[in-house]
Order: sequence, then C-alpha cells, then structure tokens
Amino acid sequence: MNFLKPVTMAALAIGLSACATTPGSSFKLTRELAPDAVPTFANEAQVDAYVRAQAAERVLIREQRERAGIDNSDRILVTGSRIVADVSVTNTQEAGVDEGGIVKANTEFLVILRRGRVYVVRHSDETLEQVSSIDAFPPGDSNPDDTWYDEMLVHQGMVIVIGYSYGGDGTEISRFQLSNLGELTYRDTHYLSSSDYYSSSNYASRMIGGTFFTYTPTLFTARWREELPFLERRREDGSRIRIGSTLLSTSMGLGAPLLIDPSPLADMMHGITSCDVLSPAMACSTRTVLGTEASEYYFNRDAAYIWTGTGHINGWGRASQDWGKILYRIPLDSAEDPTAMAVEGVPIDQFSFHEDMETDSLFVMTTGDFEYDYHVELGLTTWDVEAAIGGNSLARIPLDQMGNGAVQLPRALYRALPETRGRVQNRYVGRHLMYGSGYYGAGDEPPDLFVTPLDESWVQRIALPHGVSRLDRLGSDGVAIGRGEGDALGFSAIEFAEDRPGATLGSTYMFPAAEEGENRSQAFYWRPDADNPDSGGGLMALPVNKEIEGYDFYYLGSSTAMFYLERRDGALFPMGELGTQPDEEVIAAAQKMEELEEAGECQASCVDWYGNSRPIFIGERIFALMGDQIVEGSLAGGRITEERRINFAR
Repeated sequence: MNFLKPVTMAALAIGLSACATTPGSSFKLTRELAPDAVPTFANEAQVDAYVRAQAAERVLIREQRERAGIDNSDRILVTGSRIVADVSVTNTQEAGVDEGGIVKANTEFLVILRRGRVYVVRHSDETLEQVSSIDAFPPGDSNPDDTWYDEMLVHQGMVIVIGYSYGGDGTEISRFQLSNLGELTYRDTHYLSSSDYYSSSNYASRMIGGTFFTYTPTLFTARWREELPFLERRREDGSRIRIGSTLLSTSMGLGAPLLIDPSPLADMMHGITSCDVLSPAMACSTRTVLGTEASEYYFNRDAAYIWTGTGHINGWGRASQDWGKILYRIPLDSAEDPTAMAVEGVPIDQFSFHEDMETDSLFVMTTGDFEYDYHVELGLTTWDVEAAIGGNSLARIPLDQMGNGAVQLPRALYRALPETRGRVQNRYVGRHLMYGSGYYGAGDEPPDLFVTPLDESWVQRIALPHGVSRLDRLGSDGVAIGRGEGDALGFSAIEFAEDRPGATLGSTYMFPAAEEGENRSQAFYWRPDADNPDSGGGLMALPVNKEIEGYDFYYLGSSTAMFYLERRDGALFPMGELGTQPDEEVIAAAQKMEELEEAGECQASCVDWYGNSRPIFIGERIFALMGDQIVEGSLAGGRITEERRINFAR
C-alpha cells in the first residue's frame, strides 16, 4: 500500500525572540528558529494550543467589531452549484514546466478535454481522425455535474484529468491509459482533500520532470486534523478508501507568528502536492505552509513559490492584518527544506515572478494591494487583478537570504515603479520587465506600457496606439495586445536590442472590428522561424471574436476564429483566419448549449471557464482548437488556408 507521506506545515512572520509564550496558552516553541530553514512545531499538542489561542482572539475581535458597528457577516459565497513522444503545446512561462490545460499532444495524437469528456484525434500522416473518447469522470459516477473538469496533463501515455469536486470537497484526479492505437482506458480516480484552487489566470497543476504537481489549499481551523490534505481512492462501487493517516507526526511546522502578542490569525494551509502518476497505485506527498487566504503561486523547474498575506480585515477576523505578507520557497526536491522571507505588497499573477539564474534572485512585480474576490464556498480568497490599488514596485529577493521568515526583505530591494490604471498585465522578456494597463477600447488618454531592466533602475514609458489586455514574448522581443480606437484589436511588437538600452515600439497591426476570444495565457502561441529561430521572425496566433450583434462572447470561450499574424523583418503581416463561422451558426450553437444546460442534459463542465480555443503548432503543421472542432491550416502565398477540419465531438 502507498501512503500519503507526512505533511510539513509551517508559518512565518517578522521575527521575534525564539522562545516565548503565546498569550492565553501554556506552551512554548521548543525548537530554535533555524537560520536557514522554516522552523517546525515540536508536537501536535502545541498546534492545538495555538488553535485555542486563535479561537479566543477571534471572539475578542468579533466583539470589538460588533461594538464598533462593523458588519460581522461572513464572506460572500459563490458555491459550485451547477453554475509517442509528448509535444509541449501548453508551456507558457517556464521551460520544462508543462501546465495543465484543455489540449495536449504527442507526435501521433491530440488529446482534448471538452465539457466533461476526453477526446483523442489522430493528426499523424496528414490526417485528422477522431479515434476515441471517454467520460472524464469515473464509471458509475451518479453526479458528474458536481465536478468541474478543468485541466489535463499527458505523460508517457498516461492521461491525467484534474477537476474540483464540490460534491466531494476536493481535487479529483483521474488517470486514463492512452494506447498506441489512440484508445483510452479508464484506470482509477483519487480525491485529494482541498479547498477550491480555481484561479482566473493561473493553472493548478504542472508536470515537471515526469512528476505531477498540484496546488492544494486547505482551511486552517480548530479542526485542523480533518482539514490536512489526505488522499482517497475511489472504489468500483463509488465509495472511497483513505490512503494513509490524516494525522501529522512531529514534522508539523509553525514558526514566528506563534510568538507575536497577540497571536496572529492564520486562515489557510497552502500545500504543494507531488504524485508519481506512473506508479501502479498513485503515490503522493504534500508539503504545506501556513498563511492567509489570499495568495499567488509560481512554479519553475526547481521550486514552487507561494506569496501569502493581505492587508485587509475580513469576516474571519484580522488574520491578514497581523500576519503580514510571507514569500515561501518550497523546493520540489523533498530532501531540501522550505525557506521564507517577510515581504510587502502583493503580486499581480504568476507572471509577476521570475527566478533569475544570473543573480540567484527571485524578481517579483508587486502592487500595493488588491480588492478581493470571495468566489468559493469556504475556500480560497484570490486577489482580484481587475482592481489594483496602490503603487507598483519590483522586488528582488536574493535566494541565499531566504531563511525562516523572521527577516524582512530590506526596502532597498524594492524599486518603485510608475502606477497603472485598472487591470494590470506584466511579463518578463529576457532581462526586462514589461507591464501596463490602460483603457479597454476607445478613450481620450493613450495607454502606456512600461519597461524596466532587472539590473538597473531606469523605467521607460512607451505610448501605445491601443490598450493592454495581454503581454507576451516573441522570442527575445515582446508583444502588447489590446483594444484600440474603432473597436480594433491592436498588436504591437516591443523590440529589445543588445547594443542599446531600453525598448522601442516596433510594428503595429490593428485588426478591425475584433476582440480577444480568450484571456488565458495558453490562448496565445508564438512559433519562431524554424530556419532562423534567433531572427525575431515567426508566426503568432490568438483566438478572436468578430463582432456579432446581439450576443456577447467576450472571454467566455466562444471564439469565432483563430487569427494568425506573421512577423517578418520586424514588420507584422496578417495571415488570415481559421474557423470563422457564419454569425447565425455561432449564435445557434451557443443557444443550443444553453438549452441543454437548462434542461440538465449537459453532464459535466458545461461552461468553459478555462476557455475552449487554443492555437496548436506541431512541427510545421498548424492547428486551431475551437469548441468541438479541430481545424488544420497551411501557409501559401502569404495567407493561411484551411486544409481540413473535424468535429471530434459529433
């Protein structure tokens, strides 16, 4: 039998003495604060005492708020009610870190996750042929609509489907075997206890070096033993059997906040779970750190980073206010200890993070604070990137200075950046950070894009002829995308050169009467020229929506076309579209799905929260996933033309 290994739990804040008694409790932290690693509790009794101290503090806070006339109502809740070689096609941030997504590929097949079902389409031998399909949920599941099937990974013929089960209050992980003929066979389903991990921009799962990783948040309450991450295997009759123990051993960790008077209020355990998905009985382990609800996480090939903490008071008390903000580094090698640093501000999204090997530092773009989006039932609070508040900065965190979290990152390592308006986008290109925002559509004030190097303090302002709804990389250059005058969708190349500082606004193309069809990072794809990959030339693709009167498709996974733009000798040239349908057909298809959902005939994942359109490049071949269709195109005479298409779900 394989067991879920003991969890290491830790919590940190700005440092105090290493041994002190928390008010209202009768225990002391018995382990000295390690200078280079997150400290741990000596035993479970100390955690129980800490929880009792928190409970007493929450009562006092609630009484104080009532006397002050402050609303004590609980958070806003939105429940989950039914509202052969692998080819990387969903790698959008770090080399070697494959993200969970709705489409995966190998040299023979495309594997697509679509509305609660997994489809296999053969693309080899210049064909498009639907080979097989299977439910994304386990056989005999009587309530598949309890789960949102969001992400999928493929590794050596193993297809892993990840969803969040509101009926089961946890992450559902199902494994399917993909044969050499393209047939799918259900293998098993496991449930990993967690709060909802859904993010408007980030993906919960990664495949790194053949190991599956997923973000696992769980509530920290007086019933902490029950909340700790545990793994269950689904039996054939639908019942579950727990794998391993729910209790922790002496490896439990809790650090400096224990020593603050009064003790701070922690809300959430943030875990990184790793699994060997090729093992006959899936073996997993979780490493967990303690913090507040609001957080952002980032993976590279060596570690996961979790930034937790907020400056607001919420219905739970003043957890975020006293706790402060902590950056954790959790090595993916379990033999290495987690480290931490006390920090300020909050990151915008996962693209705010960049680990720089030249300086052995982590760079993080932060803003002052965010308003919050309580979008899950008793689950995670996420920063709402639609409403950034306060100034921006670029923090440099030396990795060798991260330790037990008792040290605050010096202010000298925060570099002030110009403020932005509204939704913020940020992206690292080479050794520069690009960020910007601005109006979405027509306006009197031109939007701005800012560029700053990692090694110097200057900031450059670049005026754009359109807004900024997406920033991405074109090899060693960048691209800014957003709406402009006349409802055109603008694409602007941002050029960097080794022989001069700063960046220049390169070629701009305005696509008439269109908008982005997807806001997910995987919706954009850049393929450099195969013959000269360092030339800056290549082909980019993005799902778009053409204007359709009477129906709003914006960012809701109903793209009407895949638009292609070539960069050649620094200039941008439109190459055409794949997949445009007559307006009445698009509207009819969307209305039909609404009718099925209202009638209860859509079994699972009826709404495309993670989008439904992706550009796919495999070698020289060009594919567009749009809803239930895969369209293949080819370039000839400076235009893209359709070669073949298949409706794989028909």
